Amino acid sequence: MLPRALAVQLTELGHDAVSVHEVGLAGAGDDEVFELAVTQGRLIVTENFADFALLLEGRLSSDSPCVPVVFVRKSNFPRGGGIVAHLATHLDRWARDHREPYIGAHWP
Repeated sequence: MLPRALAVQLTELGHDAVSVHEVGLAGAGDDEVFELAVTQGRLIVTENFADFALLLEGRLSSDSPCVPVVFVRKSNFPRGGGIVAHLATHLDRWARDHREPYIGAHWP
């Protein structure tokens, strides 16, 4: 749901970021995306609260391997081409303030 360019921008800011497109999961199920994040030790950034909150809750309640999930609302950022730069700056600041985020939900 987030622009592909966001991962590029975050990488330019020094983060190891990938989009679902880069890892061959464009159009894949949310559970597959979550599983890859767990396998690769990545955190998830999404605006899909409904689905990822359920996946997160299910994994936490069953003691399954889990990762931090950062929920964002694109509506909080400017529309058009500026969203990538604003969101990348916001996430970069959040990541620097949370160098070791806890497993669970985050709202930057």
